[in-house]
Amino acid sequence: MSSVGVFHKEEIDGKSFLVYSLTQIDSPTSSGEALAMDSGGDDLSFQPLFFCPKTRMEFLSFNEDEDNTMQPFNSSPHLPSTRNNDRKGQYMLDCYNDKLCKLPVVPLFWCNNKQPDRREFKCKVCNSELLSVSYYVCLQCKNMFHRECVEAPLEIKHPSHPFHSLQLYNFPKCKSCICCKEYMPHIYHCTTCQLSMHPVCAMRPIPCVVNHPKSHPHPLTFFPSQASLVCHICGLIQKLDPTYICIQCVFAIHKDCIGFPHVIRISRHSHRISFTSSLPSGNLSCGVCRQQVDNNYGAYSCNKCDGYFVHSKCGIHPKVWDGKELEGVPEEDDKIDDGEPFERIADGVIHHLSHSHNLRLEIFRAYDESKYCRGCALPIYEGQFYTCMECDFILHDCCANAPRMKRHPLHPHPLTLHNMESAREKDVASCTACTRKVAGFYYSHRSEQTEVTLDLRCASIIEPFEFYGHKHPLFLPWESKKETRCQICKEDIEYTPKVNCMDCDYNICFRCASLPDKVRYKHDSHFLMIQDEKEGGDQPDWCEICEGKIEVVKEAKWGDAKKERRFYKCDDCCITLHVECLLGADIYMKSAQTKKCHCILSSHNRHDRIDIQTLLNSSLSRPICDRCHRRCPFPIYFKVQNIIFCSVRCSEQMGYGIPKIQGIDE
Repeated sequence: MSSVGVFHKEEIDGKSFLVYSLTQIDSPTSSGEALAMDSGGDDLSFQPLFFCPKTRMEFLSFNEDEDNTMQPFNSSPHLPSTRNNDRKGQYMLDCYNDKLCKLPVVPLFWCNNKQPDRREFKCKVCNSELLSVSYYVCLQCKNMFHRECVEAPLEIKHPSHPFHSLQLYNFPKCKSCICCKEYMPHIYHCTTCQLSMHPVCAMRPIPCVVNHPKSHPHPLTFFPSQASLVCHICGLIQKLDPTYICIQCVFAIHKDCIGFPHVIRISRHSHRISFTSSLPSGNLSCGVCRQQVDNNYGAYSCNKCDGYFVHSKCGIHPKVWDGKELEGVPEEDDKIDDGEPFERIADGVIHHLSHSHNLRLEIFRAYDESKYCRGCALPIYEGQFYTCMECDFILHDCCANAPRMKRHPLHPHPLTLHNMESAREKDVASCTACTRKVAGFYYSHRSEQTEVTLDLRCASIIEPFEFYGHKHPLFLPWESKKETRCQICKEDIEYTPKVNCMDCDYNICFRCASLPDKVRYKHDSHFLMIQDEKEGGDQPDWCEICEGKIEVVKEAKWGDAKKERRFYKCDDCCITLHVECLLGADIYMKSAQTKKCHCILSSHNRHDRIDIQTLLNSSLSRPICDRCHRRCPFPIYFKVQNIIFCSVRCSEQMGYGIPKIQGIDE
């Protein structure tokens, strides 16, 4: 005796749906018989008892191959009974009678009269918190399950995929559901088309007719085969996504595209964008993925900027859209507080929110490496800056004008300006983009789902990004999982943010993109420009500070300070300096007073409150790092319990998690 899941027509609240039902069969039916839209006969009226999925999964794992590949289920979900004599199921109970659940699962929250709390419910079959129509519980193991995961037959005939059956598989490495996009180990799969569906998604009722005037003025009818139909909203062919058509208008739309937002704001553009079904002729490019936009289908466009278009799917992607529909919402209600973070006291005098004293505007006169901006934590090289009228607090003019809030391409929600030196700040953060520790101003947004922190330098990188040394503008790539190599530091970048060129194979990580293009050196009166080994020519270049060659240490020992190919060079004086030698391995950390900190000692697996000193490396005899056993080459070094480290990297390898400080008390 076997089982197959089929769909039949059923009226729900006066509307016609295709509803899943379980049918007992002696042999699988043909595709046409399985998709018959009748009531199913007397065999649907019998509700059998079901195994606890724990028993079923245990039996499957017992028969797995050694290569740990995907395994098709070969046992029915039904509990053996006199009316349903499942020999394999009886064999399961006989062989594993001691350790497996012998009781059948019983309905819990039946007929949707109660919904479990997502924080309390998690299906023990698929490990998902997806909401279902009803649920089961096993009185023996006390676990809860989706009804669909419990009753999952070995085969299902889905209306959206009528030409092939979907078989039930167990994937040890999990497989992505084409509907909910979640990764599940327990899933229906078509080996021919390589399509997968979670049982909850596969058994969900499908409305036969949909009325949604906002999406289309006429009723939309379900079309079972959408292999060649392109959605007029997203311009794509989505396999297994139920497709609806309007014969009168020759119009097709995916179920997921019904109810799409008409007016939205995305992080990649400064204005609102609106959906339009009429696009101009010519070659149009998407402002998010940079791929071509098909003129025959709908897309989002900006009413204020000519030639800015975005694919429908790209526009509503969670990486760029905050999920808010803005149709009918005045633009004033959607504005962020991006005003000046200071009060103007007089001409050239301000009171900044990050400091308790008034600041006066001055013009750069002479470079002093000991004076640095408290916003970006970089020295003052040129231009105007604000200096405190009572202490040594300094801000670049551009840092002082950093808005209270801003939108950034790396995050769909607005980011708020904070100051790490403020007494109210208790968490020492690391920048999400460059991973460096934040010491000055930073932008952040926190929610239950995500948390992003951008230092002031990384927050200034927007699209298009003009990078010194490259002739084309750079953009954030849409697909960031592709492994590439940074053109500057030569490091492999895969999951971290980067910017790339759309015209040539040129990629830069945020650690390099956020470096200043030009810097000053105390022994040179000219500006030094950032370069890499290719741009610097073939002549051997030596760092003036560490007296080492400009190259990568290929066989560096664990903990050695890596000398990267990126460097600063003065063309007039032929002076070359490693980036880290000039700015430091921990660029934004500066010499300061001793701080009492809660530090995680990873080597001892405990929390201790210890002294961490950040000291200026200015003595004639440079200290020796207790980790790499070399003289500290950087502008600052750390001292923890009389142990010296040249960088945070060495402190972590020694077991002192300086970047994981829980709180700072001045």
